[in-house]
Amino acid sequence: MPNKLPIAIDIPHSGLEIPPELVDRVALTEEQIFNEADVYTDLIYDFRDRVAEWHVFPYARTILDVNRPNMPMPQLKDGDGIVKRQTSYGTPVYHDGAEPSPELEAQLIEKYWKPWHDKMAQLSANEEIKLVLDCHSMAAIGPSAYMDPSQVRPRITASNLGDDDGNAKADGPPLTASPDLTRLIAQKFGEALADIPDLAPSSAPYGVNKPYSGGPIIWMHGGKTQPWLMIELSRATYIGEQTGDSPVTPPKIETITRIRENLWAAIEAIVATL
Repeated sequence: MPNKLPIAIDIPHSGLEIPPELVDRVALTEEQIFNEADVYTDLIYDFRDRVAEWHVFPYARTILDVNRPNMPMPQLKDGDGIVKRQTSYGTPVYHDGAEPSPELEAQLIEKYWKPWHDKMAQLSANEEIKLVLDCHSMAAIGPSAYMDPSQVRPRITASNLGDDDGNAKADGPPLTASPDLTRLIAQKFGEALADIPDLAPSSAPYGVNKPYSGGPIIWMHGGKTQPWLMIELSRATYIGEQTGDSPVTPPKIETITRIRENLWAAIEAIVATL
């Protein structure tokens, strides 16, 4: 891996495409798909030429979500599975009567979800990779159908399935990264964004396991061979406040470039300590 850091980046939610099997069924507008996506994270975390592995899922997460498990999870709301039924604002995904059948759902999982997780499993077993960052963005304010409706969120967070200090929860899952590394990454990323002005409210410069302690990608694959952390960048830093129907916003390339390069400098400093 000459001239590349021995880390991996996965970006599961930047896509805006609709799987061809579902095009005629989806009732969502372009705006609704845009506001559900971790939009422009493929630009913000575009370190493809600087890291050992870089993976992006192209399909809209409000339709097909690889950051959901292929099993029931009681903490997930109805309709919030791999093949979605509603958006994070409670809008139905499909035209009335056009929801995918169980057979079609199974086909979609086999065709799209499984190959992604096969890649993640291979990544998890690769001893040459020293750190994996599962990279996301989040609405500045919690959407109405999420666990933190109307709550203002931190500017950036690092999550390892632990508590607000990065320590393991009582009776919780194993950590995917050490508390010290989780706190360090959250702090360094927060400092890296200090010169980026907010376009919407934020609650803190950075957070640990807030509002999310992590997702199924790091839960399923993380912490086995190398540390895995879920990173959530508030869209307060580059989009502004959103609702489910906010207009599509073109990328602010100058701001996105500054965020990307600031985060990269922090990543280089962090990797030097591993």
